[in-house]
Amino acid sequence: MRILILQQLAIEPPALIGEVIQEHGIHIDTIMTWRNTVPETLEDYDGIVAMGGPMSARDAHLPAIAGQIALLRRAIATRLPVLGICLGAQLLARAADAQIMTATERELGWYRLTPTPDAQCDPLFSQLPEEGLTVFQWHGETFSLPKQATLLATCPKVPHQAFRLARGQYGLQFHVEVDESTIGQWVDAGESERHHLGPAGVAAMLDATPCYTSAMREFCRQICTSWIEVVHPRRSNQPPNGT
Repeated sequence: MRILILQQLAIEPPALIGEVIQEHGIHIDTIMTWRNTVPETLEDYDGIVAMGGPMSARDAHLPAIAGQIALLRRAIATRLPVLGICLGAQLLARAADAQIMTATERELGWYRLTPTPDAQCDPLFSQLPEEGLTVFQWHGETFSLPKQATLLATCPKVPHQAFRLARGQYGLQFHVEVDESTIGQWVDAGESERHHLGPAGVAAMLDATPCYTSAMREFCRQICTSWIEVVHPRRSNQPPNGT
């Protein structure tokens, strides 16, 4: 099995998502979209993981963005499993003919995510606690819900947080794959985000990070394992490293 990772920025790797995939003996091919051409075909892959980045899914004039949207449209048409994270979710939504727009609130930091009623029967989001889970957000844009999509999770100010298209095709506006080190790198690199939060906001966010990362990363492991089960039903039942 082979999973294609679309990575938009050096400091936004698949992190725990990639680790879980590899633990199940699945090979990963990573395309660094800022320097490598996005493939035009999907014949060699069993699924796609599209990661986040500072670009906009509205930037279809950029070859990397246009190439990813085209690739994700092929994935939708062929029902290939997709896991889109933050920008990756917006690209998947755009590939499904949704609109991308500025969010009413710039979500930077820790926000409570709650399941919709449709999450109860979903292979991934039935594992989201009914009372919700605090997850990490780092975005200023959002998307309209694609016509064929099922909304699975929401937040009060930016309601479209997680959706499913066909079986195995998911968009997650939030980040579950990060740890304290990664968040620190994003704060250091994100001049606009630091300015928006202000020194007190940055300090409060970093102080809260150890309180939430463990539960969030456990949820990441759960949904990634469930996604692998969708991609390959026998694979997620194998011991780590496929041995």
